[in-house]
Amino acid sequence: MILSPKPWNRPFFNDPAKTRWVYVAACVLVSLKIMFLETCDNYDCFQASHFHLVKQWDLYLMFPAEHHTEYNYSPFFAWLMGAFAYLPNKLGILVWNLFNLFPFLLAVRWLPLDKTQQNFLYWFCLIEYITAAENVQTNATVAACIMLVVVYQMAGSTSRAAFFLVAGAFFKIYVLTAGVFFLLYPKRGRFFLQALGWALLFFAAPLTLVSLDQLLFLYSSWFQRLQLQTVRDSLSLTGLVERAQVPGFGQGATILLGLATVLLPLFFPSLYQQRKKQLQYLALVLMFTVVFNPGVESPSYIIALPGVALWYVLSEKNRGQFWL
Repeated sequence: MILSPKPWNRPFFNDPAKTRWVYVAACVLVSLKIMFLETCDNYDCFQASHFHLVKQWDLYLMFPAEHHTEYNYSPFFAWLMGAFAYLPNKLGILVWNLFNLFPFLLAVRWLPLDKTQQNFLYWFCLIEYITAAENVQTNATVAACIMLVVVYQMAGSTSRAAFFLVAGAFFKIYVLTAGVFFLLYPKRGRFFLQALGWALLFFAAPLTLVSLDQLLFLYSSWFQRLQLQTVRDSLSLTGLVERAQVPGFGQGATILLGLATVLLPLFFPSLYQQRKKQLQYLALVLMFTVVFNPGVESPSYIIALPGVALWYVLSEKNRGQFWL
């Protein structure tokens, strides 16, 4: 028995194409609200990072005269922001939010699911997408990159799968969790070499603006920044365990438990043979990326929620699954 609210029976709610336009409308409305009624420290930080890169500054210092958000992204990200940084600030917010929306819409559309299942993912994740857009964050793109790694691995396109793995990692290091799918499909050597090639290209792109010595310094500084992310409050299971101060069970033990959870399915042959199992594993990886992450904020939940929705649409429908 499939349990679903009555509104899902209406034609408007059953058309993924219309639902995608709901996302576009939500993105535009949220962006307009920010542009004319609020300020956005996150976008100010992203925009400023490009000009700091051009000026040969350390991207990972604080610049309180410009913004109060810490910059936690790669030097490549600051280089990429050159496509947005020269736009008027208000217009840049809208364009940036749209830029982060479309990969998410396409990733869900290209998952090997039927239209009803895709539509459920869209509606289930809408509120969390709005949260990410209100914070002008990149997490919708992060979720999209993880899903697209699997989409293209399933399609046998290792070059595109490797591209989205590396591109996502240079957005947020979280995307490297999708690297585990390297084990599930053939052409592993080819995938590894293509990922290495993309990584070198993304690594070197800022050389169009800075010297090699400066670039190496910035990547070293970025690595130090990432280490600091593991000691801040996190809205994840890891953060809850830290707050609870469970004796003998701290952050490290929680992360090890998560790693065991996500690696254990690799020992079951059915994972390598059945597409449904691989999609269920994708759901697990999406949830793991947030649940066991020591540096999670609420806009990050758009990464985990597609995993929850994917688990649900692929599960046997019963009352227990529905309420869970």
